Amino acid sequence: MFVDKIDELFQNASKYELEWCKMLKIRNPYVDNFPVHFSKKLPLFDGPAYRQYTEYNYVYDKLWVSKSQNKKCGTLDEIMNEKDKIEYPIFIKPRYGHKSASSKGCYKIKNESELKKHLHKKKVMWSEFYEGNETMTDFIMVNGKIAHQITYIYTQSKTSFTDEYKYISPKNKPPKKIEEWVNKNMKNFTGICNVQYKKNSIIEVGLRPARGGAYLQSTNNDVLIKNINNVVEKNVWVFLEKDKLNFKPYYSFKCITRFPIIYLLPQQTIDILMYIMGVKPFYEYYFEPLGNDGSVFFQFLHDDFKTGMEIKYTFELLFVSLQILFIVLFLIPIVLFFYFKKPLIAIIVLVLVTLLFSTKIINPIGSHYRLWKLHKQQMGFSNDKEDDEDLLGSISHDNYIN
Repeated sequence: MFVDKIDELFQNASKYELEWCKMLKIRNPYVDNFPVHFSKKLPLFDGPAYRQYTEYNYVYDKLWVSKSQNKKCGTLDEIMNEKDKIEYPIFIKPRYGHKSASSKGCYKIKNESELKKHLHKKKVMWSEFYEGNETMTDFIMVNGKIAHQITYIYTQSKTSFTDEYKYISPKNKPPKKIEEWVNKNMKNFTGICNVQYKKNSIIEVGLRPARGGAYLQSTNNDVLIKNINNVVEKNVWVFLEKDKLNFKPYYSFKCITRFPIIYLLPQQTIDILMYIMGVKPFYEYYFEPLGNDGSVFFQFLHDDFKTGMEIKYTFELLFVSLQILFIVLFLIPIVLFFYFKKPLIAIIVLVLVTLLFSTKIINPIGSHYRLWKLHKQQMGFSNDKEDDEDLLGSISHDNYIN
């Protein structure tokens, strides 16, 4: 299938990501921003984590996670046999966490009529709908005991099922019931257990840090990172005074557009803009479909909420303006050719516009691959392979300097 061939092309090209970035003199967001990196023994994405922690693979079954909390839940294949017992609204989502990411394939279902539109989907589960503000915690564990935690609080006003920003602070704490679930179900586990939840209800679990560890590294606390490395390399957490593990609170912002994405600013241009705007060193093209609400296209971090929101809205406006600009620019040679009958001028303009448009290539291969995956999902294509943020993992993690 044509779509599979493009996937294969990107996956093969990803092997040369570092060489590509060096040749174009562009940065890799997961490698080039931080002086201290994670140990190679720490999986940063769900695919590698699933393969490494085989004894704990059950946490990637979201149906198991729901059942472990005694929630009303089941598979979509069997739901019509239980339709008289269903209390709407319910929530449906891909069953296996290592094969899906973010809010892809997630829907709040308000009635049976809406449900019937999704009954053809395979490996999808349903659960009761959890009310409340979403939160996420990275639990750092040694031999099944929680040694430390970092909690990320999501915005209360959400677009679709994604957050517009997160608040990351050492003062954030998870609910006791979430800690109790982790202690009960992660016996003897050593590593990072990432848990997403609403109030006391767990949505999903992963055995890796949030966002490939970039949020943890963006604390700029080298002692924290080195201590996490001790956990995965030596099975030891060094308990230190709280101030040595503290960090300045910050926010993670997502930029969202309803407009089709055809053009990406070159990485060097992004670097200049982010430097001028005063954001933290980690930022990236981050693509996430939001159904009728458009899609996420970029993520950045900032210490100040008000300034960060201003940057977010400014960058969203700039991005949409660029998409419109290129559509107009590509229409000009068509008008010149067919309306004004100026074929030579039309060809010259087309060549110039194409050259300008081709500057989008000056980005990491991973950015192009994620954009392709966004387009693929928006066109209704999907696959049953691991959702490979693995691509980023293979690009960056194996090349860390410890």
